[in-house]
Amino acid sequence: MLRQFSIRALLTKESFNKCNAKLSSAHQQNIHRIASRFLERRSEESTLFDEDNWHRIGDSETVEEFDEFQGISLQHGTTGIFDIEEFVEILILQKLQNIVVIAVPPQLNYVDYMVITTGRSPKQMTAAAEFLRKISKRRCLITHTLPVIEGKNNKDWIALDLGNIALHIFSSKARKIYDLETLWSCGPDHDDMSNEKDALSGPMSYVFPSQK
Repeated sequence: MLRQFSIRALLTKESFNKCNAKLSSAHQQNIHRIASRFLERRSEESTLFDEDNWHRIGDSETVEEFDEFQGISLQHGTTGIFDIEEFVEILILQKLQNIVVIAVPPQLNYVDYMVITTGRSPKQMTAAAEFLRKISKRRCLITHTLPVIEGKNNKDWIALDLGNIALHIFSSKARKIYDLETLWSCGPDHDDMSNEKDALSGPMSYVFPSQK
């Protein structure tokens, strides 16, 4: 009886080992198939996204270059670096506010026009002045002097002498104080600030190079 049980147990053990071996073999084959598929996919991805293909993908897309002067002529104007009409259009594009153009009498031998406008912030005022200088640099003739930004570090007033146009960019507060519109359109007799000594110490005491 004991021997019979031992033989049966031995047979059962051998059967288990065989079954386990079959399972292990099937499991290993399954793992091998999965690994093979994984390696094939990795190989395909490597081929698809290699350096040459990345270049081809990049080349197929059109990259638009940014043109900061888009819509703006870089040709010298008829009456000066800028003609007044296009100059005002550029100021509008730069989002400067409350633009006023004053025709200056020829007998003053100063400029043809004085343009007064308001900036929303010191950063915007400086950016607009620098942009106008960039355009001027491309439009200037050999005989012209490149405009200088006066008051570049001043948060309330920036000026540019463009030959035929004098530009004043004010902060909202400073524009109300100096009121150049009244001074240049009505004359000093109607401007309260022109008779005050303190006005001479303000930014408008600056004399453009063309006036020297």
